[in-house]
Amino acid sequence: MGLEASRTKPTFEKTEHWSSPLSPESVSNAISRAFASEKARIRQNDDLLEVRVGSNWQYRLWGNLFSWSRREVPVALTVRVRAAGEGAHIDAHAFDTFGFRVTDHAFFGADKTFEHRLDVLPHKAAEADVAKD
Repeated sequence: MGLEASRTKPTFEKTEHWSSPLSPESVSNAISRAFASEKARIRQNDDLLEVRVGSNWQYRLWGNLFSWSRREVPVALTVRVRAAGEGAHIDAHAFDTFGFRVTDHAFFGADKTFEHRLDVLPHKAAEADVAKD
């Protein structure tokens, strides 16, 4: 079961698209390497790369109290890489994986923390495909 089927509806989401002169395989490998340094949980299935970072448990426990706990925001990124002419076309969807919420409101700056993290994920993926295999 992929990330799409196993998650509740996210409160925070961001989608981006870009192209790369690299092959789809090179793009997927570069993105995987970029997120491996963050101890991300990475899974690849055909042209879909799924990346999860952060810890739901730690973020629920510590929230925005510390800089290290803000880095534990539970988010995911799905990246679809398809061949396009001489390179690849990439569709990236970043979203929170926070799961069950009592309310749809974000408190104590959580909205800004999630939004910042969701800005960083696709940007990091897009920068990764610059480094060749």
